[in-house]
Amino acid sequence: MRTFLIALAICAAIAVLPYHAKANSMRSESGLARIHKLGMENGQFCMTDHEHFGESGAWATLDEAKSYAVRSWSGFTRLEYGEVWANFELAADKAMECEEAYTMRGDGWACSVKARPCKESERGWSMK
Repeated sequence: MRTFLIALAICAAIAVLPYHAKANSMRSESGLARIHKLGMENGQFCMTDHEHFGESGAWATLDEAKSYAVRSWSGFTRLEYGEVWANFELAADKAMECEEAYTMRGDGWACSVKARPCKESERGWSMK
């Protein structure tokens, strides 16, 4: 009987390994993402109830200000949720506002962005 129980425990542990590995993978990739409501939008997982923000500070050109606002959004999103959520191109409900701003070298631009983080869906993975 003891041998049977040991064999049963070993089989159960082996059967669970693939699911445990997948859960660890999702957790390490997603950071704190699971605390938010997630839904499918345009074939990607998106946070349905949470936006992130990014700001550029003042830059000499409009293109620099836009670029640094997006970098700010991506950097903070990466910190909280991991690399897979930090792609601004995949984000939903993106909005950017820019205005003239003063820099140490004269007039320039400052931008702010907001968007809901999204990530590419994984084949065979569901929200359930």
